[in-house]
Amino acid sequence: MKATLAVASTAVLGVTLLPALLANGDPPPMALCGVSSGPIEVELRTIRTLESGGDYTARASGSSASGAYQFLDSTWDGYAGYLRAGDAPPDVQDAKAAELVTTILDRHDGDVTAVPVIWYIGHLPAPDSAEWDSIPYPDAGNVLTPREYQQRWLDLHAVLLRASLADGTPTATTVPIPGSCSGGSTDTIDGEWALPGPRELIDADPSVLTKPHHDYPAWDWIIPINTPIYAVRGGRVTAVRQWPHNWWTRGCSVNSAGCQTCGVGVTVVDSSGMRWTYCHGTNLTVSVGDQVAAGRQVMWSGNSGRSGTPHLHLEIRTAEGERRCPQHLLATLYQRVTTREAPATRSACAF
Repeated sequence: MKATLAVASTAVLGVTLLPALLANGDPPPMALCGVSSGPIEVELRTIRTLESGGDYTARASGSSASGAYQFLDSTWDGYAGYLRAGDAPPDVQDAKAAELVTTILDRHDGDVTAVPVIWYIGHLPAPDSAEWDSIPYPDAGNVLTPREYQQRWLDLHAVLLRASLADGTPTATTVPIPGSCSGGSTDTIDGEWALPGPRELIDADPSVLTKPHHDYPAWDWIIPINTPIYAVRGGRVTAVRQWPHNWWTRGCSVNSAGCQTCGVGVTVVDSSGMRWTYCHGTNLTVSVGDQVAAGRQVMWSGNSGRSGTPHLHLEIRTAEGERRCPQHLLATLYQRVTTREAPATRSACAF
């Protein structure tokens, strides 16, 4: 039996409770900086690694837990006709785990921080609960608190997610761990304005700044996933969106219940009441209520929401809700002309 089982097999206590969790719901997740889930295989590999070292035939000592995910027999419940998880082939074990992980993510708006806690103890404690820092069922051999187990799980998940993203298009503008909660910043113009992303990406094709949106005043910028996105204008974060799925792969064109067009996104309101909304990211680097300066990173770009390809969608609205076209302003900023002009009006923008 692999050594990792001695540490990770404690999580089967939580897996035992999953059927009740999925039937009855649970409290909202902790107010952590959102961690975007990656491809489902990243979550599954994280669980497999911690639970059994990826051994699909593993058997726990002193417990009915078995298989790569260390399902208790009661949780496995004869899935696909196999008496125990360890008797099932890898693809069947993966399918069972994927069903549970997908349900957890769906119930918690894609917040992957919920997965390890629920897998460990079967539910999410209230944010101020002492349960976060208490070892559950120590007589059963548990040695980690839910908070400690969650952090260990998320650290590994970040490494595996980075490896998964390494197969994409690398750019010099990404940081070592895409999806990190801590964002950077970029140069500003007069301390008041900033480009929405790395200037070198615009240098490659400046014409992207003036391309019209397809049907209403807005701006779409096709860029690699996990490109840092910066606040064009400083202000207060008034809204965030945390739906990490893609509209089309999620089947939203058939049934849009629960789907969100912006995906992962953020809205910043500046001192004049102008609202700046950034959509289709993978993860946010700010939270509601944050005061951000121009040039502060607000999220990582992605392909979430109603998006046909990885890109940034930028919208500007007045305090009254009227949309303004970003193109003229962005072109002006790119030329590094100091300006305090308001964004161009709809009448100045073709779309």
